[in-house]
Amino acid sequence: MLPIVFDNIAIIGLGLIGSSIARAAHEKRAAGHITVCDPNEVSLAFAKKHAFADEFTTDAEKAVTGCNLVILSCPPGSLAEVMEEIAPALKPGTIVMDVCSVKRPAIDAISPHIPSGVYFLPAHPIAGSEHSGVGAGRADLFERKRIVLCPEHPESDPALEQVIAFWHGLGARTEAMPAHMHDVVYAYVSHLPQLLAFAAYHVLEDYEAERETDELLQKFLRLSDSNIEMWIDIFLLNRDNILNALDRYLDVVIHIRSEFADGPKDEIPTEAASAAAHTALFPRIAASCLVTTLMEAERKAGFAFARYAGTGFADFSYPASQPPEDDIENISKQYEAVGTILDEYIDRLRHFRKAIASGSSDTTAMAINE
Repeated sequence: MLPIVFDNIAIIGLGLIGSSIARAAHEKRAAGHITVCDPNEVSLAFAKKHAFADEFTTDAEKAVTGCNLVILSCPPGSLAEVMEEIAPALKPGTIVMDVCSVKRPAIDAISPHIPSGVYFLPAHPIAGSEHSGVGAGRADLFERKRIVLCPEHPESDPALEQVIAFWHGLGARTEAMPAHMHDVVYAYVSHLPQLLAFAAYHVLEDYEAERETDELLQKFLRLSDSNIEMWIDIFLLNRDNILNALDRYLDVVIHIRSEFADGPKDEIPTEAASAAAHTALFPRIAASCLVTTLMEAERKAGFAFARYAGTGFADFSYPASQPPEDDIENISKQYEAVGTILDEYIDRLRHFRKAIASGSSDTTAMAINE
């Protein structure tokens, strides 16, 4: 067992990531004393019942008093408000770390409220699940997972060594990256696949029964079960990068669709053929277009994005990794059917794009939910 890294830590926000940090730090003794804070009394009662912290409170300022490390695991839109609230209670030498999946906006929200003598180190755990909330937390969530750190001045950041030791104590591995680069990379390898999964779910919503028994569909659509409200915040915070990635993806899908326009007429359609077009051919095309989009972005940037991808990207792109022979033969017999499905998918993605470009959370929520 590694030695305790921080004597006293506070975790603000008991969602999946916050509760998993608390569980892991408690189980692996990475902290001497753990305080958890959440405005939801039910979440605090759950944490108390499962005893993965030492102190439980709804008062953020009280939670951080006397702490060496404060972890902000609250919704991105509340970061500035929470930071402003706790700033007076932070002692010199305290490290503040957020775990938001979009770094530049998080830095802009938090940095103005960091008191003199307090250190701020942005972080993004590349670990998650389609499940959310305090009950979804796991002590092993960070085992062998990557934690991307985005220090403003990595060569001279006094917090870096301790934070690295803390994450290593939770079983993770760490890597540093500039915040602006992080937001571009994760627009392609995380945020775009999530958006595509929401769109694909609408295309395949009549095939829920097939999903229960089909491993390909389960993986391909897993992200569609994610918390929509949380992801709307992310889409809007990283809007420009996500829209650029979505535009490139749409270019690829539209190009594929244009090739279907000149294809031969379909054989007489059957119910089985229609099901195959939806549940096998469409996922393969949608997944392959994501892989192509990522490869083009990597060539343009001269930088390997794929190594930073997590299980979300791997699952959505899973259909593209399957042996192609049968699908290619089937596609050649169903140009019209697959083309119609792609039309629906393209329309849905354009609808999403317009909503995200508006900058309105209500409009984006309506587009994803309808």
